[in-house]
Amino acid sequence: MGIAIVIVSILRRMHLPPILGYLIAGAVVGPYGLELLESKEEIRHIAEFGVVFLMFTIGLELSLPKLISMRRALIGLGGMQVLLCTAVALLVAKFTGFSWPAAIAVSGALALSSTAVATKQLVEQDELDQSHGKLSLAILLFQDLAAVPFLIIVPALAGSGGDSVGEVLLSRIGIGTLIFLAMLAAGRWLLRPLFHHIAQARSSELFMLTTLLVVLASAFLTEHYGLSAALGAFLAGVMLGETEYAHQIESDIQPFRDILLGLFFISIGLILDLRVVTNDWPWVLAILVSLIVIKTAIITILARLAGSPLRTALRTGIILAQGGEFGLFLLAVAYDAKVINVESNQIVIAAIVVSMAISPLLIRNSEKIAQFIKRLIGKQQATETSEEESIPSRAIVEDHVIICGYGRVGQTLARFLEYESIPFVGLDIDPIRLREARAASEPVFFGDPTQESVLTAAGIAKARMLIIAFSTPKQSLKIIRSVRRLNKDLPILVRTMDDSDLEALQIAGATEVIPDKLESSLMLASHMLILLGQSPAKAQQQVSEVKANRYKMLRGFFEGENIGHLEDTPREKIYLHAVELTDGAYAVGRTLEDLVAQKIPINLSSFTRHGYKCNEPAPHTTFLAGDVLVLEGTKEEIYNVEEKLLQG
Repeated sequence: MGIAIVIVSILRRMHLPPILGYLIAGAVVGPYGLELLESKEEIRHIAEFGVVFLMFTIGLELSLPKLISMRRALIGLGGMQVLLCTAVALLVAKFTGFSWPAAIAVSGALALSSTAVATKQLVEQDELDQSHGKLSLAILLFQDLAAVPFLIIVPALAGSGGDSVGEVLLSRIGIGTLIFLAMLAAGRWLLRPLFHHIAQARSSELFMLTTLLVVLASAFLTEHYGLSAALGAFLAGVMLGETEYAHQIESDIQPFRDILLGLFFISIGLILDLRVVTNDWPWVLAILVSLIVIKTAIITILARLAGSPLRTALRTGIILAQGGEFGLFLLAVAYDAKVINVESNQIVIAAIVVSMAISPLLIRNSEKIAQFIKRLIGKQQATETSEEESIPSRAIVEDHVIICGYGRVGQTLARFLEYESIPFVGLDIDPIRLREARAASEPVFFGDPTQESVLTAAGIAKARMLIIAFSTPKQSLKIIRSVRRLNKDLPILVRTMDDSDLEALQIAGATEVIPDKLESSLMLASHMLILLGQSPAKAQQQVSEVKANRYKMLRGFFEGENIGHLEDTPREKIYLHAVELTDGAYAVGRTLEDLVAQKIPINLSSFTRHGYKCNEPAPHTTFLAGDVLVLEGTKEEIYNVEEKLLQG
């Protein structure tokens, strides 16, 4: 770990990814380097938990509806990628002299990408929620599933399996389906009450131990039945992501995830024999270049056929161009089963590990590489938009406000603009939120605001103002730079969590930056001064002076120890949810008065009929089929009211 710390520190100063440092450290101290660690088994089993915790935290950020919305990319795109990459690699391996069992093992290993490398780099770059990040994640999830049949087939080809391949595959699929249904039920009826009970104890240690138990138990369950441990942890994360404890759970898991991921990448470096790289470098280089080029090309073509823009398709291909940890494991299984000889095995392993080492650099520069390839083939960025990202020109008016991010803050701003009859356009990449807002006839469209083509389609040239309503500094900087290239004089309001990125955002071109924590501090300070006897005018003057000096008085503070949030468990949040009344719905033909009289606790935020929106429908309003009711309340209240509106 000491060598890893030194190397990672040096690479950080050179602005290179830390993953590269861990891989180099593993190669240096391993059995093929300084021989400080003779056996890679010493840390491999512990290090694998790094990937388990990584997949768990990714699952926390995805809800089950989001996962279902990814099914087209998950099954269609992921399935075709594995199939085509395996087929191409199989033909090439057979042509170069491999036996059929060895060719199948090698082709399967090269078809799989690194979940750990790709997702960790995307998380670091805040790109997991962007179009290319979502596509990459969907394909990686399918690859994790596809690793299972490969791990069954390869030993069977060597004659080491007792049962037929088909029988084993069918049993694993059946077991996987049962585990998924069991975890779905556990998440709904067991995990939420369990964490609610644990949270009431107000003990951070107990909460953390419970979280670790859920992660490790889920991983053990799926691995015990022949599936991926990382897959089990991911499913557990998806289930817990639906609860109100998701952010606290993610905070507790992060230290374990980061340390164990570092160990995981060191363990990958341990198996790299540098002598193979130097002695057989033509073969290693040929496999490496072929792997990156062919894999990028296949994924790009498939993503384009699925309707993604060329830029998104290229970036997805570049992100998944490397080999992966499951591929290395598959080669180890093949070698143990005597399917592949030691020399060929080491050459392919060396190519995969080198591809994983350079992958963070490729992912970090994927935008530039994609733009270069587009210029090379003569495609102009401004001429291509995906079907999802296209914004109807009739929806764009002049002198409007563009809201980037239609979450809680974005929707609040939209209410004020709507009240003042100021036209606006919202941009968001959350399909669930988009569907809800569109059902309520709000002018919100799917689009990544970091892309200049999306901003152009949103009418950036004729806009009155642009507001960045989410607090992700890296994405905000990208948007500001894109806006300034398209419209130098447009006012830009930026929301950020605190003052850590305030100056960087202002230098990039933000007109005003509003830090959440500092604004709440000022609001609290003004109320404090008034309650202490100061006049409201004087209190407001002091607040205005702080804002005029760009919050300089509030910069720097004693942060203290972050003990946790369990002592301040908030009450459940209030949400909005759009419900469309279908033919035969209980509420159709009844008035608002009737529903209230039947003790249905309906709390309407707004009501839409034929595209016309009403914020305060009259009590005698009769509901018709096709009406959209926007309900307001907690998740449980909304669920109960929706059920009664539709079923009675």
